[in-house]
Amino acid sequence: MKRIQHLTAALLATAALSVAATAAAQGFPNRPIKIIVNSPAGGGNDFIARTIAQKMEASMKQPVIVDNKPGAGGIIASDFVAKSPADGYTILFNGPLIVQTAALYSKLPYDPLKDFTPLTDVIRTPLWLAVNTEKLPVKDMKEFVAYAKANPGKITYGSVGSGSSHHLYGYRVGDATGTELLHVPYKGGAPAMVALVSGEVNAAFADYVSLKPHVASGKVRLLGVTGTQRPALTPDVPTFSELGFKGFESYGWGALFLPAKTPADVVQRLHAEVAAAIKAPDVAAKFTDVGFELGGTPPAQFATIVQNDYTRWTTLIKQVGVKLD
Repeated sequence: MKRIQHLTAALLATAALSVAATAAAQGFPNRPIKIIVNSPAGGGNDFIARTIAQKMEASMKQPVIVDNKPGAGGIIASDFVAKSPADGYTILFNGPLIVQTAALYSKLPYDPLKDFTPLTDVIRTPLWLAVNTEKLPVKDMKEFVAYAKANPGKITYGSVGSGSSHHLYGYRVGDATGTELLHVPYKGGAPAMVALVSGEVNAAFADYVSLKPHVASGKVRLLGVTGTQRPALTPDVPTFSELGFKGFESYGWGALFLPAKTPADVVQRLHAEVAAAIKAPDVAAKFTDVGFELGGTPPAQFATIVQNDYTRWTTLIKQVGVKLD
């Protein structure tokens, strides 16, 4: 009899929790929401997050606050969100770095797969390989490879940091062509772009937001682009797949994550709000004008993308042998 009573009490408690969670979801949101960004104010991630936050705020009738928590390769921001209540009021904005750090560091204070619920990608973007036109007088990838073979160890390429997509794509180019390219890491996209334009480095992988004014001025030339198809903004630049390179098909993304175990109703509500914000004509124009593709992928589908990128990047990082601790 006591066993039955205990079982009944446990079932009632579970039911009560379920009812409470459903009630909370139905009343969501009833207070401000925070989007935690893993980089400083004024950068690309901040621009994307604030653009979306403004639309969500108008639609959800609650303040949506962008809170920048840069540092430690995004770990500070990710850890903060991973340890926040799973109620939908704390959201992380991050990129592939959230899964790349798993291979870059021996220990993390969270699990990038188990401790988050992927919500959706806000934007997707390929990366372009650009060269300084004065320092590297090549017009296409064929000439780039020929120059690298004729001048071993003399081509330098900048990145936003060791283990980043920008670094790893450069490694792939060197590995695929049997050439020696020297990696020069910088603390972020802005200093890496300054280095490219000034000629401190010969080449760099970068997004079009950063490259656009320098392409227009003729200071840099685009040789190839990652992804599966040529972006509309650079129709004359071939994809690496077209050029015969393998492993350059993935896209970078700026995405939103929730703490694990966030109620499904809350996840779906937030996804609907974010997807609507992305599709708003003014927001879509802001993003596409700077070379971004629009996201809004459903949570389950985006979770698969995150898992695949986790496998892709951790495998390559281990192959390269990068460790940051």
